[in-house]
Amino acid sequence: MQVIYSLLKLIRVHNCLLAGVGVWMGWYLTGHNTGKTEALIASLAAALVCGAGNAFNDYIDIEIDRVNHPTRPLPRGDIPPYLAVLTMLVFDIIAVGLSIMVNAAVLLVVIGAVVLLLVYNLNLKKQPLSGNVAVSLLGAATFMVGGLAVNTSNIGMLPGPLVPAVFAFLFHFGRELVKDTADCEGDRRAGFKTLAAMVSQNVMLALIAAVYLILIFLTYIPVYYDWFRPVFNYIVMVGVDLPLLISVLYLLISRNRDRFKNASNILKVLMLIGLIAFLLGRNPGL
Repeated sequence: MQVIYSLLKLIRVHNCLLAGVGVWMGWYLTGHNTGKTEALIASLAAALVCGAGNAFNDYIDIEIDRVNHPTRPLPRGDIPPYLAVLTMLVFDIIAVGLSIMVNAAVLLVVIGAVVLLLVYNLNLKKQPLSGNVAVSLLGAATFMVGGLAVNTSNIGMLPGPLVPAVFAFLFHFGRELVKDTADCEGDRRAGFKTLAAMVSQNVMLALIAAVYLILIFLTYIPVYYDWFRPVFNYIVMVGVDLPLLISVLYLLISRNRDRFKNASNILKVLMLIGLIAFLLGRNPGL
């Protein structure tokens, strides 16, 4: 039982669930009643790719996590390192197999995600911004995969899955900057050249604030064009934008040394609230 719990923690099962839900939400926002089975299969494939990437990330970062995340399964010694690699291989193989059952477009995206995660873990995350962009693209891609699972011809139509994909990119990008700032001590020791390890904390704070202010501004475009039901507007403005603004102010004003880790956890909750807004706000007439 302890091994199973450690494996779930290794793959960060909550992140896997969010990836799967993102794919399903992308399908849901297309407005199609067909393709539900394909969307569910694609959702499972996305969750597995996410889990594989997390497992390999922890394998690569064992020594760094002794500083940044000492309670994770590998630095604690709860499971052997080879099990993380085995988990990555099994999950990725199953994910590719599942995507074959959907269509060629989903298969290509899944293979691309597997390759991008490998490159990210081996190299990109050690570089300034490129790793952050890679993770953000993967977060945005989940919604697009949901659309591709049912219809590849109108994937870029608005509102559709493109709206949450853009929001997800900016949300993940900002959170990646927050996480890098929280982990900069361990990254510096490991020789990683992340932006947070190379510039001052004030520069990171300014960039994080700019990303989230742009995101808040963009959320008013669907509100202006009435792309979603009124409940979407209320949830986004009160449940996402306002807490997001407060979180940015907290980062700027607070001197709590754990404020970046705290903000990262809050941002994860806001992602879930955003998904709920799209779930309840879909307008069948569009």
